[in-house]
Amino acid sequence: MPTTAIPIAANFLAGSILTLVLPGVVVIVVTVWYVRLWLRGTGER
Repeated sequence: MPTTAIPIAANFLAGSILTLVLPGVVVIVVTVWYVRLWLRGTGER
């Protein structure tokens, strides 16, 4: 029984880390894209 508990715990831990990290990565990517777009300008000014 303890041998099956470790892979389940590892999968749960990996899922928890991905759940916390992926939204942060998306926010960072969108922020960098928006700042680059804002600094470059839209070309309409």
